Amino acid sequence: MSEDLKLRNPDQVLDVRGESCPVPEMEASKKLKKMKVGQLLEVLTDHQPAVDVTLPSLAKNLGYPYVIIKDGEVYRVRILKVK
Repeated sequence: MSEDLKLRNPDQVLDVRGESCPVPEMEASKKLKKMKVGQLLEVLTDHQPAVDVTLPSLAKNLGYPYVIIKDGEVYRVRILKVK
């Protein structure tokens, strides 16, 4: 599943670079609520706690698979809305 998420083009991209917690998680949560089942959200962040803690816990709490791709100084956190 995670390889699929890495290869797939995201349906929506949320750029929260330069923002610190809780902004990345709150914005990602809002965006996911508006998205359709089966769509993939990519969150661009450079805030380490969002990558280590808040975005993965958001995905886990919702039961959504996710993958983290390091891209230089930026992380691409991809979350798949499955329900």
